[in-house]
Amino acid sequence: HWGYGPPIGAVFATDPEGEGVVAPGGIGFDINCLCGESLILHEFGYTFPIKKSSIKHDEGNIQCYDLIKGTLDKTFTKLFIKSKPRNKVYRLRTFTGKEIVATGDHPFWTPDGMKEMFRLHVDSQVAINSFQGIPFEQPDDKIIISIKNIEDTLMRFGKGPESQSGRIIIRKLKERGLIPLSYNYPKLPYLIKIMGMLFGDGTMNFIGKRRDGIIGFYSKNKKDLEEIKRDLAILGYNSSRVYISKTKLVYKGKIKYFRNYRLCVNASSLLVLLSALGVPVGRKVAQQYSMPRWLKSAPLWQKRLFLAGLFGAELTTPRPKLSKKANFYAPVFSMNKREKYLRNGLNFLQEIIDLAKEFGVQATDLLTRKKYYISGKEPSWHLEIVFSCKPESLINLWSKIGFIYNRRRCQLANLAVHYLSFKQKVIQKRSSKIREILALKASGLTHNEVFQQVGGEFVGKRYIQSVAQRENNIVEPRIPNNFPNYKKFKEEATGGLGSCDMVWDRVETIEEVKFDDYVYDFTVEHPHHNFIANNFVVSNCGVRLVKTNFQYDDIKPKLKELVFALFSDVPCGVGSKGDIRVTSKEERQILVKGSKWAVEQGFGAQEDLECTEEYGAIPGADPEAVSERAYERGRAQAGTLGSGNHFLEVQVIDQLYGREECDSLGLTLGQVVVMIHSGSRGFGYQICEDYVRRMMPCLRKYGINVPDRQLVCAPVNSPEAKQYLGAMRCAANYAWNNRQCLMHLTRKTFEKIFGMSWQKMGMSLIYDVAHNIAKLEKYEIGGKEKTLCVHRKGATRAFGPGHSALPERYKKIGQPVIIPGDMGRNSYLLVGTQKAMEETFGSTCHGAGRLKSRTAAARSINSDMLLKELESKGIMVKASGRRTIVEEAPEAYKDVNEVVDVVHNAGISKRVCRMRPVGVIKG
Repeated sequence: HWGYGPPIGAVFATDPEGEGVVAPGGIGFDINCLCGESLILHEFGYTFPIKKSSIKHDEGNIQCYDLIKGTLDKTFTKLFIKSKPRNKVYRLRTFTGKEIVATGDHPFWTPDGMKEMFRLHVDSQVAINSFQGIPFEQPDDKIIISIKNIEDTLMRFGKGPESQSGRIIIRKLKERGLIPLSYNYPKLPYLIKIMGMLFGDGTMNFIGKRRDGIIGFYSKNKKDLEEIKRDLAILGYNSSRVYISKTKLVYKGKIKYFRNYRLCVNASSLLVLLSALGVPVGRKVAQQYSMPRWLKSAPLWQKRLFLAGLFGAELTTPRPKLSKKANFYAPVFSMNKREKYLRNGLNFLQEIIDLAKEFGVQATDLLTRKKYYISGKEPSWHLEIVFSCKPESLINLWSKIGFIYNRRRCQLANLAVHYLSFKQKVIQKRSSKIREILALKASGLTHNEVFQQVGGEFVGKRYIQSVAQRENNIVEPRIPNNFPNYKKFKEEATGGLGSCDMVWDRVETIEEVKFDDYVYDFTVEHPHHNFIANNFVVSNCGVRLVKTNFQYDDIKPKLKELVFALFSDVPCGVGSKGDIRVTSKEERQILVKGSKWAVEQGFGAQEDLECTEEYGAIPGADPEAVSERAYERGRAQAGTLGSGNHFLEVQVIDQLYGREECDSLGLTLGQVVVMIHSGSRGFGYQICEDYVRRMMPCLRKYGINVPDRQLVCAPVNSPEAKQYLGAMRCAANYAWNNRQCLMHLTRKTFEKIFGMSWQKMGMSLIYDVAHNIAKLEKYEIGGKEKTLCVHRKGATRAFGPGHSALPERYKKIGQPVIIPGDMGRNSYLLVGTQKAMEETFGSTCHGAGRLKSRTAAARSINSDMLLKELESKGIMVKASGRRTIVEEAPEAYKDVNEVVDVVHNAGISKRVCRMRPVGVIKG
């Protein structure tokens, strides 16, 4: 039938840069680019024009987002692209003044996922990161710390450089490449961040008889310390686990407990190095220290790392004044000093003030307050810097310096900057309105006539009248009465984004521009394929297996009840309508969000997305490329199983092969699992049918000859192919969402039968992988890495260990590969291999494969005898019709055991375990 031109089991890859095509029956590399001046945000908080990158891109990591977890992340760039624009170029400007020039097909993150520029319109929401950063400046090779400096530091601590401990410290620093240390040393930024933190919430000291160097970090957030732990590992140092402690506080008769976290590093060599760099050792309150002298000669972006680390520990959190519209409390930086060292403390704070001025941040006060320690008689002083609360100074503070090792303050700072920018834009618009009002009043118009011309958002008749009455005086623009307060603004600016650094801004203008220059883009390593440019966040049928904590004996007494309940509660069959109903608007959201839509509705958990191919949603889905007929078929079938070889099976593991893989996955002999095999239902079928028909004219248009019309295709980079790929990705996302919904219904049924939550039953997802799909993937061809359009028809992805697209939990063992068999024999769990990457474009078989057509099976098999045979094997079957049972009889299929033997022995996938069915639900 339509779309079955290529044979089942076909895997083929085409070269988008050559004469490669995409074929709907077999289920390009779009260059969506930015202008060369677009500023890319680096993990160290500096920005650089994209055109100054290179193929090697030795600047390191750039910032991106984990779009599933909603957290800021970092990624390497794998490919740097430079080309002349193939499409129209546009300039997009948001309400708060963010601006970018890009090709019309460059995707931007929106509430509906990645969306191309040409599909945006005025008032569309786009995601931005308000952090502006500092322009990159190349550090010089001047030495900061030499071996002589380390030797002098060792002498201060009574550890002579010729002593055994001194020689060990120097040797360890040399082995890690940390001495000599220059401004342009790649690991210096990590040291500077850690230094800033230690000047605030950190300690360094030598303890014990052996005088071991101990460095401690303290925070109220465990994840902040885990970030420090990662940076220490980059420097070559292992740290302790993150410890937790509870502090008890009694206030007004009420007891409160506060959680605090601590991270320790036992590393004398690192302590000596940090001390040589200027970090104080011992109690900071009772000693003299100052800003490291060498830092004053560093590039501004390196100074920013120090301040951001320090402010992340000691600067107050951005906080709005709820009583006063759009104002924020003045940020305060504080420290304590014993009276003996008061002058030194004031000098240190003045150095911070002077350094902050370089970023356009103003301080208003330097305060001192005497206080006494309970444990001693010597008085101490509490010192404070009060920074200006003027919007310009706050924006510079929070968007140019910001916070390091303090995710909460980062998030609130980004939102505060966005709010202040919004406020300033409103004031700017009001200033423009005032000038316009005065000009119109001078021409003799009445108040009503003026309002008709300039009235609108934030400008009412009373305001026009008050301006007119004071037309001889200078009129200051005021915030209107209906201006949103911070709480309301926050809800709109962060809706659907969780607690990440992104905020929603609104498109103010999109205009086509004349452009006669090169455009640029990255391919990044991160699986969510995005990065930050000019503050914008931009982009570059299957089966799932669920495990349980049950053994077969645990469910056997209730197996019949379970199978009947699953058949009742999980909709199945041709044209079946799901219990999970969706509106037309929701259907379009599903096509972009995939499984994420289901999780957002409460039909699953975030961890389900991590164990789904493409995290449950492949980027680039285009709902506009889907026909109305496909929408009609899809709307009624969301959350349904489907017919034919689609099924839901309760299975039992009866054979283990890979002990390491089984241990990693938590699988044991006799364990109960659930396999769900379903796809995009009639929705995906309709898309395939639509585009096989639509691409017929492409054969003549592009001069392509094929022996079979169902092999119809179009060049990967052609408009027709791009439109098809956008529609196909919608089908893939629909399928992932469908299986997520089916899993949710399955979990609910188990909860009903066994009387406990699915979490308690251990019903976690092992993996979900697509069967029929075309994807752009990278492979080594002729010694060079190339991006190919890989078609998998009746095949499934089988990426090997270490692949960047896999979640961390599977990078060691490889991607789980789920191979369904038939309802009378077995199914398998395998893992992908490196050999598959080299020989089969990371692919393996997707199932047993048929021996008899459905018609032939229906003619030759008796349904009653088949059911009795299955029952004698302990297999209970429920199906929507007897014809389905005979069409899917075991003898209609090849023996999956033999098929798996072939792919295992060929090395393109590796056996993990075998399952046998005990309960089968058929559509």
